[in-house]
Amino acid sequence: MNLKKILLLFIPLLAFLGMGTMLSNIDSGHADELLEAHGLTNNTRYFRTNSKESISSFLRYIDKNYANHQLQLHLDSNYEKKQVLVWANHTVKSLPTEEGRYFSPDDFKGKVSFAVLGPATEVNLLNVQNNKYVVLGQNYYSVIGEFKDYPQVEMDKYYLSTGIDQPTAKDQLRNYRIVIDGAPNVLDRIAKHYHAQLHVPSFVKEHHRDRWSVVPYILLLLVAELFGIGGNVLLAILIKRQAKLTRLHGDLLRNWVINKSVRLFMIEGALGIFTYIFLRYHAFYSTYSSLIITLIVSWLIFIAAFCVTIYCLARKDRKIVKPAKRF
Repeated sequence: MNLKKILLLFIPLLAFLGMGTMLSNIDSGHADELLEAHGLTNNTRYFRTNSKESISSFLRYIDKNYANHQLQLHLDSNYEKKQVLVWANHTVKSLPTEEGRYFSPDDFKGKVSFAVLGPATEVNLLNVQNNKYVVLGQNYYSVIGEFKDYPQVEMDKYYLSTGIDQPTAKDQLRNYRIVIDGAPNVLDRIAKHYHAQLHVPSFVKEHHRDRWSVVPYILLLLVAELFGIGGNVLLAILIKRQAKLTRLHGDLLRNWVINKSVRLFMIEGALGIFTYIFLRYHAFYSTYSSLIITLIVSWLIFIAAFCVTIYCLARKDRKIVKPAKRF
């Protein structure tokens, strides 16, 4: 492998790294938004009600009428300002924890409530045999996780799971600000049922990311893709020139080109694997599958660009040879 080819192989490597980095920047921005909202989206609204109905009855109403809709609740206590009750009927956005884990759907189904603490939570805690419990009156809540110390997280809050049969659901609905995330038409119906007016939470107003803010990253990702395609076009031209120098013809020439091409594809595949391993430990991704898919699709596009270039060059050579045969 000559020096030119080695230098040209840096192009797909840099392209892989560039695309992976841009993808990480996009994911990081999305993760910041989730952290600021504690897993809620910009569809989130809140309302207050004077209803003396219990939280348990409220959850039964939602379960009965909106079982097929994705809904997530954060109930902010009017009296315990640092306390938030969390409930979801299907999935919960996982948030990064320093220890343990965030809530899962199963945590809302049983009769026991669990707690997740902020990094600077000041609440009565009891340590028993390496297990932590939040103590509120006569109730003990097992601590299943603690948030990482991120600037987007309100560090002094603590979160308790709630559910139809859980002790945290006994209080009256009017004692909480009901923050609810779901489809807008569903939120409208729920608020109407409780004769309440929907409002936009401050995190949606203040931290709503401009929809166009990811465009520069997407454009740079496409530039990196084009950079890699250009590198493979140059590699195809280089291999075609080398093929002419071999003075091989027919099947021998074809097999030589195929052999060189397959070796190149394998090297680029190895560069893609190296990029995945490197970025997995040096960049943030919400799911590594997005990085894997991006690298595989890019690798296939590079291969396609290489093959199309080889085909075009071979066709051009045949057109040059034909007039000579007529003469």
